[in-house]
Amino acid sequence: MTDRFALNEGTPFTNNGCPTALGPYCGGTWRGIMDNLDYIQGMNFDAIWMSPVVAQLPQLTEDGKSYAGYWQQNLYDINSNYGSADDLHALIDAIHDRGMFFMMDVVVNHMAFAGHTIDYTVLNPFNDEKYYHSYCEMDYSGSNLTSLEECWLGSWFVPLADLKTELPEVQDMFGEWITGMVANYSVDGLRIDAGANVEPGFFTKFVGSAGVFATAEVYLSDDTTACEWQETVGSIINYPLYWPLTSGFQQDGNFSELAAMMESQKSSCKDTTVLGTFSENHDVPRFANHTSDLSLAKNVAAFILMSDGIPIMYQGQEQHLAGGTVPFTNREPLWETGLDIFAPLYQQTANLNTLRKHVIETSPTFTTIQSNVTYQQDDCMVLRRGAEGAQIISIFTNGGEDAASSDLQLSASDHGYPSGTNLTEVLTCACYVVDGNGQLTVHMEGGAPKVLYPSASLSNSSLCNMGGAKFSNNLSQTMTSTTITTTIGGTPTATVAVATMPVYASQTLEATSPTASSLALQTVADTKFVVSAFAIALALSSGIAGLFLGS
Repeated sequence: MTDRFALNEGTPFTNNGCPTALGPYCGGTWRGIMDNLDYIQGMNFDAIWMSPVVAQLPQLTEDGKSYAGYWQQNLYDINSNYGSADDLHALIDAIHDRGMFFMMDVVVNHMAFAGHTIDYTVLNPFNDEKYYHSYCEMDYSGSNLTSLEECWLGSWFVPLADLKTELPEVQDMFGEWITGMVANYSVDGLRIDAGANVEPGFFTKFVGSAGVFATAEVYLSDDTTACEWQETVGSIINYPLYWPLTSGFQQDGNFSELAAMMESQKSSCKDTTVLGTFSENHDVPRFANHTSDLSLAKNVAAFILMSDGIPIMYQGQEQHLAGGTVPFTNREPLWETGLDIFAPLYQQTANLNTLRKHVIETSPTFTTIQSNVTYQQDDCMVLRRGAEGAQIISIFTNGGEDAASSDLQLSASDHGYPSGTNLTEVLTCACYVVDGNGQLTVHMEGGAPKVLYPSASLSNSSLCNMGGAKFSNNLSQTMTSTTITTTIGGTPTATVAVATMPVYASQTLEATSPTASSLALQTVADTKFVVSAFAIALALSSGIAGLFLGS
């Protein structure tokens, strides 16, 4: 979320923290994001999904202010709370200069107004009541599609007037607008808010007018219904997987529902490899709101990066933030964490994103191959993904930090490698060998996930002292280290954390002429964002990973 990611460099913050539960603007800006791109790229994310940029409802309401960016009133102006047009262009230029992608959040479902008697003339371009459905109360069950698509979101204080997106005139107006936005701001991809509240047929023309990759928020648990939107958008945020994912990675959970949903989506969805995989965002409680167990958080974060789809990480997940949604304490200012590059989840994310990018570069079909669950118990799941001979073996557990140490024995059908193969566990750099009987024995400790890859194939990956550069876009890099004390098996243990960070020439805020993005639609589609949600950042599944800067 732009407003909660970073302040302008040198800006004092003297308000004793931001009262996020009250819904104010906290002061994050586009310039703040630009000044901290090293932090995002240090985790090897390649794409940033950012809060909507258009002008918002200006009033302070009983629901707070429009800091999230989803209370739009004027599509042809920008939200000056985040900065100037020059600031926005400079940020996008800096993102592209680093070889990263810019993903813009857009709203096509509604316009916002403060008060229940709406003055439609202040809304641009949809400035007449004829463009809107008559008010009806939303049925949030998910089973009434007519209600989802025609009734109003929002509240009594801030009603979100539902647009008649089925009207050709409304479709034309949106098509003209998005064509201009993509060209003027060099947009590489779209995240579409409230996609489930718009009939799927609308998106064929809208996404065609944009001409870039798009993914839609389809807040539904049924995968068969949700994936109807993939047919016209191309991708959806994978909510059907979200609920079994977050429940499975609890100490009292099991992986049966998660494995079943993964299998079901292979037939119900057009392509699972382009669905947005996540465990946190600005609309759901953070994972640490359910459990403070860091090992469980590590497992969830590893699953997001190693399973099918486009990985999405919400800003603050890498710092193990724990906010909930009632009120929205999950929208904490990230700057209050100090942007700690030695945080355990930051370090793990950086390593797994680096592995992901290396595998994609050396095995280009990786992102188009669906994963398989090859071993499953209530407390353990093994996922195998990739081309034959270049498969990542990921082991996940929900045992938690206090889980007893044990040896997991995997057969050849579980891991897929011949006897004598040397595998490296990339998070600890421990080495394993497939024995003469084809068995792989992996030591599990402290409830941590394990991610294994052939040792010989890690050459030039920068991982586990195998040489090579961490960043693939010719950025120079610097290494720094610190000593961290963690508890392993109940015993305090000192470890040295090393962070490799990009070194990039500082950008100025001088205005540059906006040009159409040089990144073609097919390039983006083939790469498949890995999204990170810092402002929200996003990662393309081609190996790109990003952070979410959203509402």
